[in-house]
Amino acid sequence: MTNDNINTPSYETFTWLGPGTWRKPCIVHVTMVANARQALFGKLTHNGSEAVIEKTPIGWALISQQRRLLELCPEIKILADKVMPDHHHMVLQVQRTMPRSIRQVVRGYMQGCKEGARKLGFAENLYDAPPFYRVLTHKGQLHAMIEYVKANAERAWQRRQNPDLFRMHRKTEVCGLQFTSMGNHFLLDWPERQLVEMSREASVGQIEERLQQVLAAAHNGAVTYTAAISKGEQKIARVVREQGFPLVVLLNDGFPKDGSPHERYYKPGGVYFEACSRGKLLLMEPEGSAFLNPIVMAATEDTLRRKAEAKHYSYRPIPVESQRYRFVALNEIGLLLVER
Repeated sequence: MTNDNINTPSYETFTWLGPGTWRKPCIVHVTMVANARQALFGKLTHNGSEAVIEKTPIGWALISQQRRLLELCPEIKILADKVMPDHHHMVLQVQRTMPRSIRQVVRGYMQGCKEGARKLGFAENLYDAPPFYRVLTHKGQLHAMIEYVKANAERAWQRRQNPDLFRMHRKTEVCGLQFTSMGNHFLLDWPERQLVEMSREASVGQIEERLQQVLAAAHNGAVTYTAAISKGEQKIARVVREQGFPLVVLLNDGFPKDGSPHERYYKPGGVYFEACSRGKLLLMEPEGSAFLNPIVMAATEDTLRRKAEAKHYSYRPIPVESQRYRFVALNEIGLLLVER
């Protein structure tokens, strides 16, 4: 059902529409999850060159319902779709205003899938939760949506082949600080380490100069640590990752909360997923207690004071829970990890 030759109206046409008003042109990524995450729709295998999903009769029923959806709703175009063993994705484009909202259309599609499953002898509820919607809101998002759906099976296969690299670890302790982490923990034992921290005001030339220094050290065996907050830090982290060097990224609120429904199925997104599957990435999110550590607090306060004085401001303490405090503290934590 996927159409790789996507021809959509301008970005401005596809803006976020309030709940209940999704009858107008929009693009939506819909994810529907099987009851209790059962592998009702297919089996994940590999044919030697790529991961594939061998669909069950119920899985094929989902595809049949997609054809039915297009017949009933000519205003809709399916830009991408993927049936996975325990869930399925569709990226839907509403090309012109419809008599029903996209939510009503999806509900009808799911009801058709349930009826198809019942005809095949499946008496249980096919789904145990409402669908999850992601709405196109900015430029570049459509390509990411479609690539995510297309690569879903391959990512699932990589996770199966490298389960330890995608296992979330609570209470990872380093330097007396607690982290939630995922990725290659052997990177913590690497003897050579470097921290990338750059001001938001760094010039293009300064960023490029620092990038060359970081790449030279990475080539000589250093593991790069960064919070990837400023544009300069983000650019350097991206180039380090693209060139295949190991990377440790410090996150602020990057993992699902402990005990949340998304915890079990969390995986790093996009480019981070590929780096993680190759053992070149470690993601670390400090627990709240790390930001209250006396050493971290003293270092953060000192940095904030110096930044204020450099701009001739009188320094005023910033709340520990504020984003600015946490971003500065992330770099101080990174420095502790690098210098340990």
